[in-house]
Amino acid sequence: MGNQNKYRRLSAIMFTDIEGYTSLMQNDEDYAIKIREKHRSVLEKSISDFDGKILQFYGDGTLSTFSSAVEAVKCGVDLQKNFNTGQKIPVRIGIHLGDIVFQEDGIYGDGVNVASRIESLSISGAVLISHRVNDELGNHSDIITRSLGIYNLKNVSKPFEIFAIVDDNLTVPTPEQIRSKTGQVKKSIAVLPFVNMSAD
Repeated sequence: MGNQNKYRRLSAIMFTDIEGYTSLMQNDEDYAIKIREKHRSVLEKSISDFDGKILQFYGDGTLSTFSSAVEAVKCGVDLQKNFNTGQKIPVRIGIHLGDIVFQEDGIYGDGVNVASRIESLSISGAVLISHRVNDELGNHSDIITRSLGIYNLKNVSKPFEIFAIVDDNLTVPTPEQIRSKTGQVKKSIAVLPFVNMSAD
C-alpha cells in the first residue's frame, strides 16, 4: 500500500541555510527574524525564476529541487547576489545531482543526504557543488568552477570531489577551510636528508 504513494526522481538538489543563525537568535531575536523573512522572500522569488521548487523549509534553511543542474547553479549565484545586497545575509549553499525519493511521510534518498553534507561544508557567500553537478556544466563556459579536493562525507559511502562556483558575487572557500569542517588532515610526505652510513 505504501509503495503506491512512493516515487523516485533524478533531480538537482539544493540545500541552503543561514550561517550562525542560532547564535544570532540568541543575541538579537528581532534582527534574526527580519533576516529570516528576507531569506525566505529571496528564496521564493529566485527559485521560482529558475524553475525550481521549494520542497521544505526547516528553520533557517531550505530544501529545493530543479529539473536542471545548470538552472540550480544559476539560481545559487543569483541567491548569493541578492543575499549580499543591502541587508546582508550569511547563507551557505550546496548543490548535488542525484536520486530523491518522495513518500507521504517525507523526502528521502542518497541525493538528499549528499546535498545536505555538501551544504554543511560550505561557508557564507559560497555555492559548493558535487562532481556530478560539475560534469553537467561542461558545455557552459560562462560558469566557472574550481576543485576544492576529494572528501569523505558523513554517512556517504564513496568520497566526493567538491567544487566551488567562481563568480564576482561569490566567496570561494579554500581547501583548508573545507578540511577543517570534515576533520580530515591533508597528508604530506616528509623528505629527510640522507645520512651517510658508510665508513668513508
